[in-house]
Amino acid sequence: MLMYVKKSSWFTLVLTLVIALSACSTSKNSSAGAGDSSASTSSAMAEQQVLKYVTLNMPRSLDPTNVDAQRITSDGIAEPLVMLNDDATLRPWLAKSWKNVEPTLWEMELQPNVKFWSGAVMDAAAVKAALERHQKLNKRASSQIGGVEFIVKDALHIQFKTPKPDPAFMFKLTGFAIHNAAEADRLGDKFNKEADLTGFMKPTQFIPGELLIAKAVPTYWGTKPKLARIEARLGSDGQGRLLAMKSGDTDADMNVEVEQRIAYEKDKKFNVLYPPGSTRNLWLNIRKVPAFQDPKVRLAISLALDRKELIDGVSRGFAEPVTGHFPKGLPYALDKGPESDRAKAAQLLDEAGWKAGADGIRTKDGQKLQFKLLTYSFFQPTAVALQSQLKAVGINIEIAPVETTASNQLMLDGNFEMATYCSCGSVTGDIGGQLKSYYRSGIVSNYGGYSNPEVDKLIDQLSAEFDSNKQNELAKQVQKIVLDETAIVYMYNSASWGSAYNNKVKGIDENLRTKIVPEMYISK
Repeated sequence: MLMYVKKSSWFTLVLTLVIALSACSTSKNSSAGAGDSSASTSSAMAEQQVLKYVTLNMPRSLDPTNVDAQRITSDGIAEPLVMLNDDATLRPWLAKSWKNVEPTLWEMELQPNVKFWSGAVMDAAAVKAALERHQKLNKRASSQIGGVEFIVKDALHIQFKTPKPDPAFMFKLTGFAIHNAAEADRLGDKFNKEADLTGFMKPTQFIPGELLIAKAVPTYWGTKPKLARIEARLGSDGQGRLLAMKSGDTDADMNVEVEQRIAYEKDKKFNVLYPPGSTRNLWLNIRKVPAFQDPKVRLAISLALDRKELIDGVSRGFAEPVTGHFPKGLPYALDKGPESDRAKAAQLLDEAGWKAGADGIRTKDGQKLQFKLLTYSFFQPTAVALQSQLKAVGINIEIAPVETTASNQLMLDGNFEMATYCSCGSVTGDIGGQLKSYYRSGIVSNYGGYSNPEVDKLIDQLSAEFDSNKQNELAKQVQKIVLDETAIVYMYNSASWGSAYNNKVKGIDENLRTKIVPEMYISK
């Protein structure tokens, strides 16, 4: 707890210093222009249109192919062809329209007059080059656009030839921002900080993982941005973000945590928005941890969880019982989820040969039943609860906290034993694609390394199925198998990762709650 308090204090101190320095800079600039009243008025008006926000998930790169650049689309800096709405529907973005020509061929019309910041034209050839660069460098691309052929039809039309029929292919394009691949090749590693993108906000200052300041692009191809500038800063502690909001030092908290949610909702100065709920998981590295290769051990861990405590205590009631991979109530979700039964958990561990020692921790062949639990600040209360709950059945847990963005590469590299990593089942228009990314053998985002030939076959069948009723049935079959085999430990359903805005922030898109959009502005 001492380290956690220090972290909060450090964040508050850093945030205060940065804001103070910004104020000094503003004051200096105002004095320099005092002789020109019209310039001062214009400057003052522009200064009002600055959105300051804090977030857990600061980008460490501006290159869209980098695993730690995922927030840049939400910041209005990078743009995909198709945007995924909070309700899991699609919205045209750099793409104007699309159609399925035949089962394995899609055709897309691009928005006209789109240019990268450098002035280079974003046409079909540029889109092809960007997506091929994703295929080559983006570790998440293999499960989404692997094997896809990109065909330039003309300047504004591009075709996508998929290896197999894929009725939800357009959903797979939402995670890949378009960028100037030629410029990336020219700059090499410098592209991480000097990316050439299409967004309505262009960075003017970037400290990876800490600070991002960007100004509006006057030549932006779409709706002209009302904000003059955005200033995003790392806020690794929820209480520190709340204090910054209450003091007026920042306009938005992009990662509202359970402990602060009540405070935000009680204060009429704030507008708190939450996307649809998703399933919170405990990942087990089946591939690398021998104990997890025993189904009895995996099931025992799931049975040992006191999910009521996780829901009513840790989540303060802002959660619901879990039913499986997808949140309860969806047509493709299961009706019944995992059980909690510590007596049965202990029995299974006994049967697996793990016997309790004098200290209460189980051992087998001279090895203790103990694991490191990878987590980050957002999930730290959950991690502490899991540590206590698993100790009750003789499993020792060492909590290994890291910064939020640092967890991405660790998970992709498989450098964990257990993890409360937020790769969470959610409402989707690509049921097969989401299940594939979690449970299909050999997929990089199948972090635990779970593998089952029957599941692979069902997922492949689901991914090529156009009939929605058959999709739902196949999805339930997959979920039933992975639930029975404890491929992942499902904890609870929760609508977290919401955003809190000062009421002065207007133009928020209710279907893109955590994203900066051109229509946003600061009211007087």
